[in-house]
Amino acid sequence: MKSSVKQFLVRFRTEGQRRATTVTTRAMGRRRTFTAYDMGEDTFVFEKGVWTNLDAHASVLLARKSDLRHGARGHVMTVTTGNHSVAALPLLQGQFWDLSRIASPKRGEVMTRAVLCGNVVGGKLELSQRDVPCRLLVELDGWLTGTLKFALGDVVMLERTSEALEHYRRVGQEWRVKPLAWTEREMSVALRASRKRISTDLTYYHSSRGVHFLSYPDFHAFAELARTDFQSFRAQLRELTSVFEGHATSFLRQPKLHGHHEVELFGLRRGMALTRLVPELEKLMEKIVLRRTTQEAAAARIAEIDALYKSLLTRPELADDTSDAFVETLYMHLTGEIYSVMGEGSTPAFDDRRTALPGATFVDGRPVFHPGVDARSEVLLSSLRALMSKDEYVEYANVYELRTDPDGDDGPAIGQGRTREIVYKSNRSPVVASLVEKRLSQAGRGYGSYVIARVQAFTALGVGLAQYRLLRRNFHGRRNNFDYFIRTRCEGEPLADIPAGYFQMAGEFGGAEAGEDPQVVSALAFLMGDAAAQNLVMKKYDPDAKSCHYGTGKEIYSFGYDIEAGRLMPKSVSCCSVRGSLGWPDVSLTESNLDAICRFYISFYAKALAAFAERHPVVALSDLGNRFFAGFEYRLRAMEWQFTIQRDSFESFDPHLPPRYGFLVKWRFALWALERHVRRVNVLRRAFLDRIANPDAVEVETPTEDMHALEDANAANVLNALEDLDIHFIGDSGT
Repeated sequence: MKSSVKQFLVRFRTEGQRRATTVTTRAMGRRRTFTAYDMGEDTFVFEKGVWTNLDAHASVLLARKSDLRHGARGHVMTVTTGNHSVAALPLLQGQFWDLSRIASPKRGEVMTRAVLCGNVVGGKLELSQRDVPCRLLVELDGWLTGTLKFALGDVVMLERTSEALEHYRRVGQEWRVKPLAWTEREMSVALRASRKRISTDLTYYHSSRGVHFLSYPDFHAFAELARTDFQSFRAQLRELTSVFEGHATSFLRQPKLHGHHEVELFGLRRGMALTRLVPELEKLMEKIVLRRTTQEAAAARIAEIDALYKSLLTRPELADDTSDAFVETLYMHLTGEIYSVMGEGSTPAFDDRRTALPGATFVDGRPVFHPGVDARSEVLLSSLRALMSKDEYVEYANVYELRTDPDGDDGPAIGQGRTREIVYKSNRSPVVASLVEKRLSQAGRGYGSYVIARVQAFTALGVGLAQYRLLRRNFHGRRNNFDYFIRTRCEGEPLADIPAGYFQMAGEFGGAEAGEDPQVVSALAFLMGDAAAQNLVMKKYDPDAKSCHYGTGKEIYSFGYDIEAGRLMPKSVSCCSVRGSLGWPDVSLTESNLDAICRFYISFYAKALAAFAERHPVVALSDLGNRFFAGFEYRLRAMEWQFTIQRDSFESFDPHLPPRYGFLVKWRFALWALERHVRRVNVLRRAFLDRIANPDAVEVETPTEDMHALEDANAANVLNALEDLDIHFIGDSGT
């Protein structure tokens, strides 16, 4: 099926009125013929032969006629081969019929601020905003998707500028802004899609800002042509070094963006190409034109320049276009992300790991679904409306897929991941809110209720879990099938993703001094202990990984302004997942089981704290250990107190779940263990401090196969054991 872009470009030739005359110009050393068609007040200019080159990144210009000629109405679109200057120069110089009348001194400003550039890539029209105001980008986008009836998904905003992102978020269309790649494979695909020629067979990587990056491997292939195909070599060298009609400099010297040029030799330090390589290429071109060199001598000279280029690369890996360093570095240049990196070693934030999906634009509180929206997002957006209060409605919402649970090296395909997020704003809220939606890990009857029961039970005890809700869906014809849940997004960041600036010492005059602030590190250690106590009480356990799900990014730390410290400080920690809770396989009410729990969990907590201390050495590990356990004991005693004052409610809790989940046995064991952990807190403290003092003394102990075998036996007799301990419960003992 043809894209709406190609369908339009075919359709206009029958619906548009062709102008009687054609225009011929010279660009990049050859003659080019242009034809124009009028449709109403709009005019479309096409280079002859562009129809067979649409898939070779055909260049597109969009503008309002009023910006080109005073008093004119309508819009102009040009479609050409080569780079954008093929149409831009004759358009601005007034060579295209009556479309433009701009004084020479103003042409540069008009090109920069009033002409929108784009390319046809894979059947889609990718628009590059550059310095064009966002309001003009939005207006021209509306012309394309409204008057010209281009499909929303076929017009893509190539640059992720803050203004454009904000606009398209407010209309629920962030998915139309080209997402950043997540995996190496996605980056490689993006690089292949960016390949473009100008006028010869020399191929570049074309960036979102219009820069043509020539990589060393492509330069090397070009240099080899001097021996095998001298005519092609000469034409490509001329493309790089000659000054074409309408240009003041060659492409290698023509300024473009952030110190880059129209053609940029990739992988070099700023200015190195202009001082070491470009002059040598120009001298070689001059000798060839004046016939002062032979083919053999030219081939030898370009080989020397090729070797020099390779020696000047900032990293040797940039000479290999299959290396990870080449792919990642070039991708950052192509997307413009290289200009917004905060510093070396920065960690991707939560919001960088999500990709927007088609959703809906809300009109008077009702969703108008976009083409391409899937049933899962429709249910999510419809459920969102049900959460609104009386007289409250959704102003806008965007649906994202979180790229945090990869399946293999590349992760699932876009739209197939387990986790989505919806970010929305209502008319009753001044700020946006967020909900995370996730597919349940099991599809069995009652599993969703088992998830919610654990969340509600541990939240009542004082565990900092998010609010969960199940989404009811009719899936594959089955009724009342819960296969997704939504939860509120925990505010903050996982420990590894906390911005480095949050740790920095506050300067005397409001700046930042060198070094980290010890009180921030100590406060985080306290909250790590707080999170560990919650992890222990929930009895989180993964039987496959033999882990307790601690220190894997599921603890979310939030910061707030501390008036005493006079700076941002760690304030609280929450758990964003209930996965693995009530998972400890041995539910026997014995001292030996408590000892095994102590050894297993303490080992993981000590390892996580030691890794944290290694990253932030401004506080001694022993001191951090004391702060960690202070937070651990604080939360443990707080949860035990909550259990004590509402003992009857906790002990009688029975959500009547299917017996196969064994909820009652596991829940009662968790309550019994909570009280014993508090009674044994000094034992836990000694074990933890000994562990961080002697990290290699004891290996992490995991439950044995015998402990797994105990689970079924314990399920049958644990209630009797509880009665012997004077703890009485009501409910189904058949679990």
